[in-house]
Amino acid sequence: MLASEGTYPFYHGGVSTWCHRLTNGLPNIDFSLLSVVTNPFQTVKYELSSNVVDVLKIPQWGLMQPAEYSRHQPTSTVLRNRWNTTSDAINSKFRPLMEQFLALTFTQNCDKEELGRILLKMQYYFQRHDYAKTMNSPEVWNVVQHAVRATYDCRPRGTENPTVADVKSVFRLLYHMLMILHFPIQIADVSHSSASSFCGIACVLAKLEHGTPYLLTEHGVYLREQYLNLRRQMKSFFVRWFMYRLCQTVVELSLYFADQVSPVCAYNARWEKRMGVEEERIHVIFNGVDPGKFHRVEKEPCDHPVVSTVGLIYQLKGQLDLIDAVGLLKPKFPNVEVRFYGTASDQKYYDDCKKKVADQQLEKNINWAGSTKEPWKVYSQADVVAFSSISEGFPYVVVEAMLCGAAIIATDVGGVREATGEAGIIVPAKNPEKMAEAIAFLLSNPQERERLGQMAQKRALDFFTEETFLNNYENTYRALAAKRNPQKLLQA
Repeated sequence: MLASEGTYPFYHGGVSTWCHRLTNGLPNIDFSLLSVVTNPFQTVKYELSSNVVDVLKIPQWGLMQPAEYSRHQPTSTVLRNRWNTTSDAINSKFRPLMEQFLALTFTQNCDKEELGRILLKMQYYFQRHDYAKTMNSPEVWNVVQHAVRATYDCRPRGTENPTVADVKSVFRLLYHMLMILHFPIQIADVSHSSASSFCGIACVLAKLEHGTPYLLTEHGVYLREQYLNLRRQMKSFFVRWFMYRLCQTVVELSLYFADQVSPVCAYNARWEKRMGVEEERIHVIFNGVDPGKFHRVEKEPCDHPVVSTVGLIYQLKGQLDLIDAVGLLKPKFPNVEVRFYGTASDQKYYDDCKKKVADQQLEKNINWAGSTKEPWKVYSQADVVAFSSISEGFPYVVVEAMLCGAAIIATDVGGVREATGEAGIIVPAKNPEKMAEAIAFLLSNPQERERLGQMAQKRALDFFTEETFLNNYENTYRALAAKRNPQKLLQA
């Protein structure tokens, strides 16, 4: 089972690329996909290989009655579960579980074994009772009201007296965030989560129920990215704190139960060690790219300097900083063209980008080029390829550009420095001045661009090919599957 959240196969992006290469590149391994999505109306964006035997879509939003969407439950079961969900059943069977779950969530360094058992019991409950009727009940509302007003050691000042609106927000968020408990536990030889997020709960439950070995891959640092995202998305300090606690608890749960944690770079491993993962459970597996597809192609003549960047347009990719850098470049390179390839996954952030372009009068310098089906041409045609992210794992786009012999400038985040080594220029994140200086330097030095491009291509061929990536994962799957205890599955 390959679990993901907000990615494959319903969205494009780096993690989806990773999933697609993994499933397509290992034809002798069958995959069932468990995908947590924003709403039930998402459609598959990739042509799935024949060894993808099942796709379970778990919408967190966009529906108020998950039973209407759940293909795993016949109508008779849905009706039976609703009849079973009485006030007495909620009070006697679910209320104590919800109380324990929230108490553990608000406890610093809580007992992860106990938390796993509570989630498993909650999942059992939802297979026999109605999710919506339970989670929207007065009984659960009372539990939430009491829990969020209780005293906890980890509670910061300013969160002691939440408003009714704050409590309502938490009540609503819990309904959506725990939606995965409505769905059945998957049976597989190995469960593999692409993030230590809510999709990882499915892998924890499979381990507790069936003894399924759990492999966790960390692309970005999920918890750090939530700290960055929530600060921008949630205005209420109390609600933001609650989501920090919930996300941190879920992350710690996955890291605790994972048999092997395979970050895509050593940078991520530092976070995992800090959160208590023993070194012997950590095995870095770098992303890999197919050099048969990504290689340098002949550059077409162009009468002005071209800088290109590739990536979804949203806050963590830092396009606003790159636009500021273009403004600083313009006096020296008035005809520079900076091409932004990628679609907007955050419309408000995209609107902010376009406003900044207009405010700085950069319309003739900024080219919103949209998505591309030929990224190797993008990398090859650019004089400089720039990446301005403020958070990353081990980004595919950097390795792809390296294989194409691009002269790369990138921010010092995640595993970017591990990827480029000395074959690129690394600048601080959120520093348009340093980014502009580096771009100006390379645009003025064609020989240095060529030297860096050749070094980058050699480094990628030596360390980051798709063949090495696939071999590492196949060997890991087989080693973990051999540890599975079939007797425990029979007993379950």
